[in-house]
Amino acid sequence: MKPEVLTTIIAAIVAVVSATITIYGQTRVARLTDRLIKQREAASREAQTAVLMAKYRDPLLRSTIDLQSRLYNIHQQKFFEYVYHRSPVGQEYAINNTLYVIAEYLGWVEILRKEIQFLDLGDLDLNRQLSELLIAINQAFGHHRGGEIFQLFNGEQRAIGEIMMTTRSTQEVIGYDCIGYASFVKRLNDPDFASWFTKLKNDLNTIGKTPDVNLDRLVIIHSKLIDLIDFLDPHHVRVPTKHRSKIRHQP
Repeated sequence: MKPEVLTTIIAAIVAVVSATITIYGQTRVARLTDRLIKQREAASREAQTAVLMAKYRDPLLRSTIDLQSRLYNIHQQKFFEYVYHRSPVGQEYAINNTLYVIAEYLGWVEILRKEIQFLDLGDLDLNRQLSELLIAINQAFGHHRGGEIFQLFNGEQRAIGEIMMTTRSTQEVIGYDCIGYASFVKRLNDPDFASWFTKLKNDLNTIGKTPDVNLDRLVIIHSKLIDLIDFLDPHHVRVPTKHRSKIRHQP
């Protein structure tokens, strides 16, 4: 074989090897870069989750506490038998305030749902756990089992949550808040607003007038709310253990 041909072959082999090494190196670098980008995105989503939970944990926890406390008092402490029959003023307060604690909880759930949607948190474990708990409460309100008292379908829950929201803006961000009790009572004078609470108001009147009414759904909702409290306050800082008792179901 002529030296010129041998030199050409060797040069070609060297070029192929060099190209292979270059391609391998570029592929490896691309994979490492992609892995780093995904790690950074995951870390960013986790940071966003932490910020989101820090922002909304307290109001969601507070509204959950208020709702479970009212349901417990209705079922175990005969709240409606005590307040509802005292006077017209007591009856109005028992109904309006109970409507509010239900609506406020649904309002914060809707706010959190919108924020999570905008942040696109994916399948983060924290987000998954919270979503499962909120879905369980949603289903407890809407499921066909549990009687008719306090039954709210998914669309009704979301609608009530939406009308409870108000825009809260600062120089840095635009967020949401839930209307307060005074604003809520005032808005009940608006027929369109009040219409979303017609069924719940009728349910509360039924509870006040019928001591032996079926409250199975109330028990189920209360149990799921306690599960949410356990998630939001795992170290029992805001809600002591003694105030997390679930209502015993008595068919």
